[in-house]
Amino acid sequence: MKQILVLLVAFSCVDASAQRINIPPVERDTLENGLTVVLMKYDRVPVVHLRLMVRGGSADDPADRPGVASMMAALLKEGTTSRSSAEIADEIDFTGGYVSTGAGLDYCAVTMEVLSKDLDTGIDLFSDVVLRPSFPQAELDRERKQRLAELEGMKEDPSAIASRVFTRNVYGDHPYGRQVEGTFASLGAITREDLDRFYRSIFVPGNAMLVAVGDVDPAVLKQSLARAFGLWERGVVSRTITEAPVPRPGKSIIVVDKPDATQTQVRIGNTGVPINHPDRFSLLVANTVFGSGFTSRLIDELRVKRSLTYGASSGFPSSLAGGSYVISTFTRTETTADLLAVVLDQISLFRSDGPTAEEVDKAKNYIAGGFARGLQTPGALASRITDGELFGLPSDYLQTYIEDVKSVRLEEMNRVIKERFLIDDLLIVLVMPSSARPEMLEEIGSVSVIGLDAAVE
Repeated sequence: MKQILVLLVAFSCVDASAQRINIPPVERDTLENGLTVVLMKYDRVPVVHLRLMVRGGSADDPADRPGVASMMAALLKEGTTSRSSAEIADEIDFTGGYVSTGAGLDYCAVTMEVLSKDLDTGIDLFSDVVLRPSFPQAELDRERKQRLAELEGMKEDPSAIASRVFTRNVYGDHPYGRQVEGTFASLGAITREDLDRFYRSIFVPGNAMLVAVGDVDPAVLKQSLARAFGLWERGVVSRTITEAPVPRPGKSIIVVDKPDATQTQVRIGNTGVPINHPDRFSLLVANTVFGSGFTSRLIDELRVKRSLTYGASSGFPSSLAGGSYVISTFTRTETTADLLAVVLDQISLFRSDGPTAEEVDKAKNYIAGGFARGLQTPGALASRITDGELFGLPSDYLQTYIEDVKSVRLEEMNRVIKERFLIDDLLIVLVMPSSARPEMLEEIGSVSVIGLDAAVE
């Protein structure tokens, strides 16, 4: 199989020390059927990256059948009305490129990357996958069997169990709490008709955006895309707007009983903020100080000073309607109480004293450098462009990102820390032997114990 060799050639105009990033200009157009097309010429490598995003994802799953969006997206490339799964795989392998599909909470996406010389072949295959999926029964049965096996195997993965239980319980009945990959019950019930119905409800040109970044004349590329997608029929989008999740009140602990565990997987947090929240940059810098990166406070206190864990992190993963606030770590079962005490103390200290000016400057530089390095491929640029559209970010957010990070003020951060690094309202999930759970849990909040079958339902 041929492979595309993508050279990670840095933008000569990307400088993490600068206040703005200069990226290649984009051309934006709307086809007659309502499809938004965005083109960017990127000639540093001889490839073209295509990314089509539609609004609507796992949050739009039927309440009784989580996993429909994810299953539908997975099967897009497993057969069309004119190509089998094997034929799609063979054609893309012959070009040395790749095609991938997937579903997030708020979107579904199809991506493809091919050498510039194979663009016509790539567009023909890409449009077929997007416009004419057939959802073969045999492929649905294969994917169903694989997912059911993965769910059963999850019972032996304490980290995955902790994250699954945390997500489901921190969001409660909110659509973001549904299991993206499905449950034992829903996977057994999903039909081809479910997939086709969901596809038709969101794969509508006026609900989609197609971004193309690569080494090709934009005018030529625009004509090729118009021919391939211009006949995509207008349709009616059928989905509801997801409301913001409600924070979980008070402190509560869920212990997932795994009798053979020698370590405790820990998740601590609550709901967070949407990705376009006005405090997002202050929160990003604050979280970098607290729990993102190898020099964060969590690593320093839990690993370097106390040897309670090898890894710890905090984050605010965000989507369109909201997000979560989560601290993730693990420790030996016998040191569970010690670790929890240190984490809670560190949250309280961070809220009361805030970060130092030195910590803030270090965090800003770390973020700026990582962002600049993350814009060095056509695929990364295409993904960032579609994110901006989906999440309602300013049209120049890529250019001003570093400037926005650098402009965060300490007083803003201290306000955000008190508002968002919660201490009185927390969900704590522990995957450990229930018989070894420390007595101090009852001092923190209400405690409930569930088994593995309830955790991985």
